[in-house]
Amino acid sequence: MRKGPYPLSVHVGMATSSWPLYSDATEQALAIEMAGGLSKMLHGISLYQNHPYTATQPELPIVWQEGTVTLRLCAGSGTGRPVVLVPSLINRSGILDLSAERSLARWLAGQGHNVYLMDWGDVATDPTQNSMDLLVLGRLVPALQYAAQKEGRKIAALGYCMGGTILVAAAMHTKVVERYIMLAAPWDFHAEPHTLLDRMTFWAPTAQPYIAAGQPLPVEGIQTLFASLDPGQAARKFSGFVDMDQNSQKAHLFIATEDWLNDGVSLPPEIARICIEEWFFENRTKKGMWVVGGEAVRPGQIAAPFLVISSEKDRLVEYESAAALCKIVQQSELLNPGCGHIGMIAGKDSVSGVWEPIHSFLQKDFKTTP
Repeated sequence: MRKGPYPLSVHVGMATSSWPLYSDATEQALAIEMAGGLSKMLHGISLYQNHPYTATQPELPIVWQEGTVTLRLCAGSGTGRPVVLVPSLINRSGILDLSAERSLARWLAGQGHNVYLMDWGDVATDPTQNSMDLLVLGRLVPALQYAAQKEGRKIAALGYCMGGTILVAAAMHTKVVERYIMLAAPWDFHAEPHTLLDRMTFWAPTAQPYIAAGQPLPVEGIQTLFASLDPGQAARKFSGFVDMDQNSQKAHLFIATEDWLNDGVSLPPEIARICIEEWFFENRTKKGMWVVGGEAVRPGQIAAPFLVISSEKDRLVEYESAAALCKIVQQSELLNPGCGHIGMIAGKDSVSGVWEPIHSFLQKDFKTTP
């Protein structure tokens, strides 16, 4: 049986406490509404937890590994440009290879690209990658260089969410990447409307004891932060799951996405400190003051073309936060799809709205390359 949504008590508690905020019902009617709504939510959770579906796509072979970090190869025909996919650090790479029916990695391979799917693994368990310098210089840069060496040519790289933020730092230390795709990658952490920044400010004190003690920041705390952005989301989505045909592709995609969401990892304390203090509170990325490997991370110094994908429907990485990169890099394109943060990869419009433009960017000829 599945354990999600995780932490279960947090999601149920948030749904219960926030319900009156989203209802216009009178006090007596509200009690009836909540009882029925929460009952349906819990039924949806039970259906999810006990559903027999599992993703059936064959596991991709590992071609490179250092510590907990791996590269898996999804081979295409080789007619397209090779690309490394870099996921978020707090989630595993499964979102980029979600199911046989919805896999960005396999879809790009089907367009002819050799795709290298990176997975950070449980970084907090490996002391040799417990700082941002070690993570970038000892893991990400070597992974990019391996892919380029194996292909015998320069490559492209795609960074999703904070994987994109970290990828920009790697770009300052390697020349093997000739174009970059930033998929919902935050850069200006003080951009309006400050929704995530405000939640981070409220939540950060709970993380400080772990950082001060040199202990990994538990995944439970990270999941709680993101759940607090939309306290009623769990109630809506699991109630909606009840109404789905349980044998449909839509239901299977829902389950695969939830399985990925509930399989997050803890953060090493020093990396957690950088994310909270240097990114969110001090906004060093936007100010050009974030230093990795002794060098300030300044995207304006990167000559390679960028495709920046930022959506006004993204409730996690706000549009202006990700779009800010377009105002800094020398050569950039901005795509604003009608998809949310996860919908860019798992939503019904992800292929036409996001994947196809990514393929077009990978195929595009630029007049100058680094």
